[in-house]
Amino acid sequence: MSVVVILDSDFLSAFLKIEQMPLIRSLYQVETVAAPPAVYREVALTSLLASLTALTWVKVVAPSVTQLEALATDESFRRLGAGEQEAIALAIAQKPTVLLGNDNQARRVATKLGVDVVNIPAFLLACKQARLVDRQTLAALIADLRAKDFLGFRQADLDLLMG
Repeated sequence: MSVVVILDSDFLSAFLKIEQMPLIRSLYQVETVAAPPAVYREVALTSLLASLTALTWVKVVAPSVTQLEALATDESFRRLGAGEQEAIALAIAQKPTVLLGNDNQARRVATKLGVDVVNIPAFLLACKQARLVDRQTLAALIADLRAKDFLGFRQADLDLLMG
């Protein structure tokens, strides 16, 4: 049984901006990835809509209303945005899953609820370890993420990635 890969808005938009969505499929060796409706809507409201709709392998998958209602009893869950809530609910319902998201608060809540969450630095490190990217390509990806998504990297993460 292969893992279900679920995208949160920040991760999806970052990889659309740098035109590196295929890396996700390559790393996890999946045919499709899932994005909850709220995530798809958030990204569709940006200039990335054409890039997103061109990726027929990004499937919109909705979590159950029952799952969302059950999670809404958690105060920290209720404070998250709709996309983050739907992504976490979907990840809980679909096992085994990995949630790709970069928001620290959402990652803490998801982890507390038993969801495996991978942020962008960890994803890039996994790509390096799987030999999907070399050091030069990794440096270019980091530069693109900084320039096109204004993503900051902690020095410890950069040392790990570039070391």
